[in-house]
Amino acid sequence: MKRKRRSEDVLGVTVDEEKTVREGETVTLHTGFTGLQSDVQIQWFHGSVGPDTIIAQSQVVRGEIITDYSDRFRDRLQLDRQTGSLTIRNISTTDSGVYRVQIISGKLSEKTFSVTVYATVPAPHIRVKLQSRQTAAVSGSSGPKCSVECSVENGRDVTLSWYKGKEILNQTSSPDLSTTLSLPLKIEDQDNNIYSCVAANPVSQQTARLKKELCPHSPEEALEQEFVLFPESVGM
Repeated sequence: MKRKRRSEDVLGVTVDEEKTVREGETVTLHTGFTGLQSDVQIQWFHGSVGPDTIIAQSQVVRGEIITDYSDRFRDRLQLDRQTGSLTIRNISTTDSGVYRVQIISGKLSEKTFSVTVYATVPAPHIRVKLQSRQTAAVSGSSGPKCSVECSVENGRDVTLSWYKGKEILNQTSSPDLSTTLSLPLKIEDQDNNIYSCVAANPVSQQTARLKKELCPHSPEEALEQEFVLFPESVGM
């Protein structure tokens, strides 16, 4: 989970803390307060653009502590009356947005959070097309080539990159989430480098590797064929 502390405007709302989390995690929005008075009133607001809907509130009514939670979050919220902090379990991408806490105990105290929730990045796939020497000769090439394309389902802040060893060759991304990201790669004859295609977002990444033996180095091996490679390693 990545976390930054700063005050800035997010769509016109001044936030005190930003959080970036993975879908399914548990996140706690810490107020920074401790030992709040027993009769304190606490309200938490949430909204995709601005914090305009009450999702949790706790107050003392006739000597009894009453805490209510929004049906939208069901049983995933937990409010700590000692600190005012709010815990969200099994957080989802639809929980992204702005959160604000108001603590009333003689005076009003507030803190605002911007929370961005990402799904795990989809797995990239490598499609390899082997070109024979005969076909390469017709096209003017001196030897067989591997025509390679890596693709991945697009998502929020997803990037797709080709690496040769640790060197990045090219990268692509798109704000259009309905598209599929793809990157082509040409590999010449006698190329012994190891190539990796990496799909990544701010909370996860997945890698598919192209093994050098999949590209031919002799006329006998250079047959016209096409196949797809699936990811062999996942990490972050």
